[in-house]
Amino acid sequence: MKVMMLQKTDTIENSPLSMEDLEIPEPGPNQVLVKEIACGVCGSELNMIQGDWMRFGSPPKLPVVPGHEIIGRVFEFGENVDGIRSGQLIGMQYLWDSCGKCNFCLSGNENMCSKASVTGETVNGGYSQYILGNQKHIYQIHDGVDPLKNAPMMGAGITAFRSVKNLGPIEGKTVAVVGAGGIGKMAIQFLKLYGARVIAVSRSEMNRDLSLDLGADDTFDPGQNYEFAGKIRRSADCVIVFAPSDIAVNAALQICRKMGTVVLGVYATIRDFRFTDEIRISGTLIGSIADANEAISLITKHKIRVDTSVFSLSSANEALMKLKQGEIKGRAVLQI
Repeated sequence: MKVMMLQKTDTIENSPLSMEDLEIPEPGPNQVLVKEIACGVCGSELNMIQGDWMRFGSPPKLPVVPGHEIIGRVFEFGENVDGIRSGQLIGMQYLWDSCGKCNFCLSGNENMCSKASVTGETVNGGYSQYILGNQKHIYQIHDGVDPLKNAPMMGAGITAFRSVKNLGPIEGKTVAVVGAGGIGKMAIQFLKLYGARVIAVSRSEMNRDLSLDLGADDTFDPGQNYEFAGKIRRSADCVIVFAPSDIAVNAALQICRKMGTVVLGVYATIRDFRFTDEIRISGTLIGSIADANEAISLITKHKIRVDTSVFSLSSANEALMKLKQGEIKGRAVLQI
């Protein structure tokens, strides 16, 4: 089978992914072999491929096949697999496996499991013609769903859903999304579904225009150093941050009202946290099994729109380059 393999981290300008031939894996007990149709291209993969997150332990192993936003059809399955039929359309997300025994798993927060296996990082991922999936972490997809449009929902969509969930009740509240890119635009749609007024923040005019088209009530260009924060100081009840910038995160603390909530979907150093404002800061990490199922139910009901640009598997380096340069409208998807 053909895969795009990362042998060594390097800037995407040097095309670090190479086309390789691997044996098609055989599914073991509780595993399925999936023939892929589509795999989304995520910004976190760009960070991993370039070595931007090596200080955080990513990638945990090399060589590795990246990719964690996967839709395909069941091709074969191993022993002890129940409720799955050959040819069934399924999705896979970042969380490939979890221990099922720790307090996080037992409380429905499998994404926090310290023994979790990660698609495209600790196990080979979706830049591939075939992939092994774990029965516990594959998700049935309705046949009416277009994989090339909705593969990003299996990563960015689930992440966006959990970020909104981590805000708590939001009906009638004003929520700012700082970094209204690929994930941010999905978060905007979830926020509108749950009754929030949404402010979209992006340096990209394309992203600001698309955010309005997706339901955002207002948009802002933050300026080079997020100077805009002073103009709308304390205007949001909650803020979600997907912009990978310390300046963006600290601007979010200025935008948020006292006793509000800031949810971070990025690594950041917080320089000026004023405890007297009683702002709650929360992280957000991919999604649990329940999060994935809830997000997928909204795909089936066509409640969330994803604009995609389609590339071939062999063009993965090109897709990542265009992502880095801000030239992708919506999300990039590899057609397998």
